[in-house]
Amino acid sequence: MDQMYEIIKKLPKADLHRHLDGSLRTQTIYEVARERNYPLPAGSVDELGRYVQVSEDCRSLADFLKAFNTFYPLLMNPDVMERAAYEVSEDAYNDNVKYCELRFAPVLQAKEGFSMEDILAGVLKGLKKAHEEFNIINPLILCCYRSESPESSLETVKLAIKYRDKGIVAVDLAGDEEHYPASAHKEAFNLARKNGIQITVHAGEAGSVNNIREAVEVLKTDRIGHGIHILDDNKLYQDFIQRQIPLEMCLTSNIQTTVVKSYEEHPFSKCFRDGLKVTINTDDPGVSNITLSHELYLLHKYYRFSLDEIKRVILNNVEASFTTKKRKALLKQEFEKEFESRK
Repeated sequence: MDQMYEIIKKLPKADLHRHLDGSLRTQTIYEVARERNYPLPAGSVDELGRYVQVSEDCRSLADFLKAFNTFYPLLMNPDVMERAAYEVSEDAYNDNVKYCELRFAPVLQAKEGFSMEDILAGVLKGLKKAHEEFNIINPLILCCYRSESPESSLETVKLAIKYRDKGIVAVDLAGDEEHYPASAHKEAFNLARKNGIQITVHAGEAGSVNNIREAVEVLKTDRIGHGIHILDDNKLYQDFIQRQIPLEMCLTSNIQTTVVKSYEEHPFSKCFRDGLKVTINTDDPGVSNITLSHELYLLHKYYRFSLDEIKRVILNNVEASFTTKKRKALLKQEFEKEFESRK
């Protein structure tokens, strides 16, 4: 790291694609496991890090997912998810992230006697506490899951509608896009749209560009998670540029899961310079062992982005956020004022 990293770390930032379950502290996993007599493959926090985090040179989707398998059963509890929501918000705050949209799939955590709503209540409690202590704006996105039933997606959307005044701003469709089409969940996303709940969809990450098209045409998504394969269809690519449909891109995650072979081959730089509304996000910062500052620094390291270009990316995140026009304007004003003071 060099001086540019230190400058970036001090800048205000916004993260739009950060999975709660992929953002846990290793210390927390260790402590919760010991409290609940949950077996771990390591006897210390340092040793556990080898199992729940992947190194920067990870080049295997299997290794990346294996990290989740180590601790995921611990998350099927409202108290654990409350602690996670609070700590993830605190970690974002410590990286000078002023606005952080967190997301999780309640259908995956609703096990062992706890309902989706029980888990959600814990998460919202943790987010509220963090907001009050750190003044971080930390709205929530609820994920539906492609491999789960359409009924579970309807239930997830209904929870989003019920708790929209408690901080939920959008719903997402995540999961295996290669084997489970988005169209199966059309009814749930129609319900979200009719009720003013915003939509984002994981598409074109491991799957083809056709999944991006399906997300736009069938689910009427407002944003696309990842969207790596957007360049495979020039007509769709130009449409995204013209309509300014945002992409939530995640550099390190895409390399570690082998969606992209190298940073040099990642499409972010081309998309940005062609005028597409691209944003930089962390995805799973706990598992990837990164921060948003680190991801923004990579733009300078690999694509020679200037500080002004990095600031433009940060403002893209603000403009693409799932918040009100008034709050966007206030955030943009606040960010630009801080940018100016740090010249």
